[in-house]
Amino acid sequence: MPIGSEYDQVLGEKDDRIAAALDAGNHNKTSVYNVRGYQPVNAELSQVPVRVTGTIPADLEGVYLRNGTNMQFEKTHIWMHAFNGAGMLHEVQIRNGSAIYSNTYIRTPRFQFEEKMKREVYLNFSDMAGAGRQGLEKLRLVEEKKRNGLIPNFSPLESSPASTSIQYYAGHLYCLQETGYAFRLLHRVRDGRLLLDGSGHLETWDGAWDGPFSAHPRVDPETGDFYSVSNDRLTNRIVLGRLSGGKPTKCQTIYQQTDETGSMAWVHDCILTENYVVFPDISMRYSRAALAGNTKSAYNFDPNYKMRWGLIPRDPQPGDSVRWFDTNTAAVIWHVVNGWEQTGPDGRKQIVLFSPKFHTYPSEVPIHTPLEPPAKLTKWVLDVGTGTVIEERVLLEHGYERPSLNLQYVSKKSRYAYLLDEEREGYMGKGVLKYDLEKEKEVFYFDYGEYSGGEALFVPRTNCKGEDDGYLLELLMADSKAELIIIDAKSMTECARLHLPQRVPFGVHACWLDNEKLRSLKDTA
Repeated sequence: MPIGSEYDQVLGEKDDRIAAALDAGNHNKTSVYNVRGYQPVNAELSQVPVRVTGTIPADLEGVYLRNGTNMQFEKTHIWMHAFNGAGMLHEVQIRNGSAIYSNTYIRTPRFQFEEKMKREVYLNFSDMAGAGRQGLEKLRLVEEKKRNGLIPNFSPLESSPASTSIQYYAGHLYCLQETGYAFRLLHRVRDGRLLLDGSGHLETWDGAWDGPFSAHPRVDPETGDFYSVSNDRLTNRIVLGRLSGGKPTKCQTIYQQTDETGSMAWVHDCILTENYVVFPDISMRYSRAALAGNTKSAYNFDPNYKMRWGLIPRDPQPGDSVRWFDTNTAAVIWHVVNGWEQTGPDGRKQIVLFSPKFHTYPSEVPIHTPLEPPAKLTKWVLDVGTGTVIEERVLLEHGYERPSLNLQYVSKKSRYAYLLDEEREGYMGKGVLKYDLEKEKEVFYFDYGEYSGGEALFVPRTNCKGEDDGYLLELLMADSKAELIIIDAKSMTECARLHLPQRVPFGVHACWLDNEKLRSLKDTA
């Protein structure tokens, strides 16, 4: 049977019944996500000049890239959610004090098929987080369509929208979303200008990468090696992967979960220290069977499950296994700040960790909305010798999330973190706090005013002379406009604003390509 040829005939009644039960049209009218910031943009622009106010620093030249979700169709059959929709890439190139803007859909295999069908076909996050029995029915129907050859038989690793983050590695650009393979973009560089149309391919490095690729790989600033910890829900494995010399040197299962009713909901981020990879096992648990329960969600917070930190050597050898360090509280973590090793007063090795921590979390996972509880910056100290957590202390009571730092200090003792204020309004970040981890005090709060931000990306100044000697780049979003703001990270004063030619939907994670990285991009398109 030709793929897609009988989509509306075969199994159509099931489709209609599930769609009617989900009733996306009416549900979305009252959804917490039914705000202007989560509505998509339709136009794909290419190298449009950007108006600048203020002065772009002379040493800041390169490309700012940020992806995010963008609902693909005017009439949708799915509930609105921050994680739902096709991936879209937004790009601002800065050169000689001026800038241009481009944006494009990320044309993954899933995007291309759903574009052909003119509707969403595969599972979306909201199907598993609140849709209940209809989510289970949709899951079974999608699998039935695959078996009957009605839709491409994409595995969960192949159906990623590649919409969470973007990273540069060894002359290539990768769009990432932690449930699937990395999506490697095709690109051209002409006269110093980066040209992207969103095309590319899922990357497994000839089958050497066996598992999802993290949305937040940690990069060793000395070697450039990437370390990825991910949760493969299909096999219930925790996978550690490493890229070195442009290819995987390791991709292996480091922990096999056995309790299907209580597996980790996600491993979104990890911490790299001098010798170890450290990641959280959160109190948010995942089980498909829970969709039929009272919460109607596969994601459920277990207040009796104390969060723990997992520790494993960077390069695990046969016989090495994850060591678990139990904390005192149930908690959820999305994004971490940093961590490092130190010697304690008793001469034993310690690991110091900093991260925002949620003390509870709703089952519908209402991330980046007022329904999401505040995350509180917390410090932990692990005693490696005894395998215990000897300190767990909240540093800030106000809710901050999506931290950034000078990435040259990953795995080293760092002083400054830049934290997004999510509690003040609930949607995204309404300002950025510069926080001193050493003195445990607030340094300066930069207010975004009418705008909402996603992540204050730290970019070091050329020949920087200190940890905070650089800039914060933040894509600010409002109802009808968007700006890229450049903030001096040392003084926390505004340098310039780049007024983009169109609105940009809410989104989060970005990367920066300086001229050296831009020149290294291999011409693949």
